This record gives sequence, structure tokens and C-alpha cells, in this order.
Amino acid sequence: MKLQRSCLIIFLVSFFSFNHVTADTKIQLKPFVATYMITAMGLEGINVTNSLSLNQSNGEHQQYHFKSYSMPIGLLAFKKDETRDEQSEGSIIDGQIQPEHYTYLQLRNDKKRRDVELTFDWLRKEVSNNHKHKNSKWHLSIPEHTIDKLSYQLALMLKLANDPDKHFSFYVADGGKLKEYNFEVLREERVYTSLGSYKAIKIQHQRYKKGKNITLWCAPDLNYLPVKIIQEETGKPTFISTLISYQEGMSNH
Repeated sequence: MKLQRSCLIIFLVSFFSFNHVTADTKIQLKPFVATYMITAMGLEGINVTNSLSLNQSNGEHQQYHFKSYSMPIGLLAFKKDETRDEQSEGSIIDGQIQPEHYTYLQLRNDKKRRDVELTFDWLRKEVSNNHKHKNSKWHLSIPEHTIDKLSYQLALMLKLANDPDKHFSFYVADGGKLKEYNFEVLREERVYTSLGSYKAIKIQHQRYKKGKNITLWCAPDLNYLPVKIIQEETGKPTFISTLISYQEGMSNH
């Protein structure tokens, strides 16, 4: 009888200890390289490669470097020689993205069309923006957990993995303004890509701009990476981004 009680106590202690650790442990991002094909009106036009690098984890604290590079392909490449290089660097603290530096460089025919740099000062809760191509600067006060318009993709993945509310939003510093990105989780759907089919969470993303809606399908099997994105805007073509290549576990730095 004493042996049974002892076994029961050990079981209960182990059970509650396990559940406590599981509940408090945040799911972390993993390094990856993902390539998308963007089509409009059925025509392939833009190739986008997103890559995430992480340093060695220090408890709940990681350093990240997220990069997105896009370029035209096919017939569009002959008509529009344009590339875009967007990068965000910062920390991941307790499952929250905290950007420190963001850059956006747009080249057209080897000439700079846009060259933007954001620097986040979290002690002052302020972001500084330098529009190098316009030779203009601005400063903006920001609330806690404000992100840039690239790292919101990482924030979305972490949100879905750790705290999947049906409705949620992010504050994004962009263009001298504090913009609110609103999201609504709709339902599960199966998405078919050239890499195979994925069970995905369908999400409606309504941006600050009226008449512009973005729908994302994020796959739990890929750490909630978007595998398909549809962007619709009144009076403009519908753009469809589909995952065509994915590699997990690129080298940390």
C-alpha cells in the first residue's frame, strides 16, 4: 500500500512538472530559406527568397537576421530590371520580436529608387528613419513590441505557434507612421504547392490601407511559415505568392 502511494505521488509530481514546463516553454523559430513565386493574371513574374539566420540560443534570448530578396523573372525581367533587398535584425525575447535595425533597398536599372534605414532605440522607445534617397529623416515614439514591416512575418509565425488568438494585431513602424496590422484566424485548409500539400491555417490580414486585403495560409509543419499568400487590392491585379522551395536549418551565425 505504501509502495502504491509512493508511486502515485511520484506520478503526480512528474505529471504536473511536465505540464508546467510545457506550458511555460515558448516554441522558437528555426533557421530557414524559403523561395516563393509571385504570379499575377496567371503569369509568373517575381521570385522572392526569404532567409532567417539565428545565433545560438541564450535561454529565451536569440539574435535574428531576416532577409528578403526579390527579382523579376521571365518576360518581366526584360521589361523591368528591378531588385529589392529588405533586411531586419534584432532580438527574440520571450517569444517576442524586438527589431533593432531595418533596411530596404530598391534598385531599378542599377540605380537606387528607394534606400531606407530604420534604427530602433528601445530605451527611449523611439524609432529613427533615414530616407537616404530623399535625404530626409524622422523620429517616432513607439509602444512596446512595435516591429518593422518585414519582421512582422516572424512575429506572425511566433504568434500562431505560441498564442493563437482568433483576432490579434501588430504595431508596425513604416513611412513615418505607426500602422496597425490586424489579423483574423479563419479555419484550417489544405494547400497544394509544387512541394506537396500542407495542412494550413487560413488567416485574413487587413492592412491600414482600405480596399487592400491579404490572405495567408500558414503551415504548422513548417513552423507556421506562409506557404501561400494572396494580395487583393481594388483596381489592381491580384498577386498570388506560392512556396516553391524550402530548406530548414541553415547555418547559424
